[in-house]
Amino acid sequence: MAGLEIARIRLDSEKRRISNIALTRKDLRFKCKRCAVFCCKLGGPLIKEADLKRIAEIGLDPYKYLEPLKNRYGQRGEAVGILKQKKDGSCVFLEYEASKGIYKCGIYEARPALCRLYPFEFFLKEDGTGVLSFIPCCNGLNAHDGMLVDREFIERYLLDAICEAL
Repeated sequence: MAGLEIARIRLDSEKRRISNIALTRKDLRFKCKRCAVFCCKLGGPLIKEADLKRIAEIGLDPYKYLEPLKNRYGQRGEAVGILKQKKDGSCVFLEYEASKGIYKCGIYEARPALCRLYPFEFFLKEDGTGVLSFIPCCNGLNAHDGMLVDREFIERYLLDAICEAL
């Protein structure tokens, strides 16, 4: 995990802010390529109550898209289920825009916290410090036109999902 670590973070989760951060990688860039190869095509993510609420807020019945949890390796926290999959194994909300040759999420604004965090992961250590790491198979990592993954990026794009993951 050390080679995949981006930062060690101490959070004030009540105020949803970073109280301290030590970047361990200062060269990582990211830009989603909308390829869906390693994220959305590998099934649906684990879902928590907050994810269900967000999906309901856009007018959908979240339980219609939810599979019950079975014994799944790596199951985290208070997950209540997983998003259903299509026959090909992709997430039920994955859509393909053939005219543009890209994939998109049918519930992008209400997507689950794990989806908002991908291709990053956050693990809370016993001392209260969190470790932000990346999942190396994502095609958007180290994209030449990507944004630098720094404190500003983490606060702007990942902080809400990190706080929900706790």
